Amino acid sequence: MALLNAQFPTLLDLAQMPENKDAADVINMLAAQNPILEDAPAFECNRGLTHESQIKTGLPSVTWGKLYQGIPAGKGNMQTVKDTTGFVESAAEVDTRFVDIFEKAEDKASVRMDMASDHLEAMAQEGATAIFYHDSSINPEKPMGLSPRFNSLSAENSSQVINGGGVGNDNTSIWMVTWDKKSCHLIYPKGHQAGVKRTDRGIIPKQDSNGNTYMVYREEFAWHFGVVLKNWQYVVRIANIDVSNLTKDAATGAKILDLLTDAYYAHKGRRTSFGKTCIYMNTTIVKFLDYQARKSQNENLFLTFDNYGPNSKEILHFRGVPIRECDAILNSEDAVV
Repeated sequence: MALLNAQFPTLLDLAQMPENKDAADVINMLAAQNPILEDAPAFECNRGLTHESQIKTGLPSVTWGKLYQGIPAGKGNMQTVKDTTGFVESAAEVDTRFVDIFEKAEDKASVRMDMASDHLEAMAQEGATAIFYHDSSINPEKPMGLSPRFNSLSAENSSQVINGGGVGNDNTSIWMVTWDKKSCHLIYPKGHQAGVKRTDRGIIPKQDSNGNTYMVYREEFAWHFGVVLKNWQYVVRIANIDVSNLTKDAATGAKILDLLTDAYYAHKGRRTSFGKTCIYMNTTIVKFLDYQARKSQNENLFLTFDNYGPNSKEILHFRGVPIRECDAILNSEDAVV
């Protein structure tokens, strides 16, 4: 089967490739619990377990030309950045007596995958948490997420951090991200099956609390990935949204539509469009956005619903940009200063 996006494939696209068939079920279940995997392209690392990128930090100088005079060479400001990968793991065990009730091999496999679904959901949620929050400078075994890169109102990229006005530690964020090889994308180790591995350990003995032995089927799952940020102009964080101050009519607290408008105009994709741009917020913010939009006289200018996918999933859009509901985004963030 051809890839849905052959140039910049997501993990879901990679799951369709024959060489990744052993990981396909795992990838599909991870994506069902992590909406980012529907959007973000994923590429092999160019340095084994790490990935080096040339990040543009400024434009080259230019000059007005004169006849019979040469053109001085200009050099853009570039910085080499190394992004690391990390892996999250889980192991599922199920009593053989439960599985062996079923005679057909495919039924046994289906039962075992069903029993592993909670493990994969936990991995998917932890992966989403990593993409937004983990900091490899503090925990080297984890990948560097987005929040540590957009965590200041005065840094060089502070134009991409919108201040929602909250203080304390009961804040949340909204993210507008363009996923593309030229802006922001996921990585996985070179030579791995899209970074996802499923290992069947077969039947092994276990002991109960009384020391008696019984047998289980054991499967181990691993997801190995990282995040690359190549151009911060295509990512915007709306930080410092005080959750406790939100109101349905936006009379007090954050005015979510106004903050989304600020993010829209801070995001370079408005003028130079490529890749796939999505907005991520948690359920609390989606709910208050719905309330506040209905109180606005101009809600139709901003928000629309669309049906997407084979099951006609309803997707909310802001100015044509799809909004993804992602509860890995916390309501307990410290204020960004």
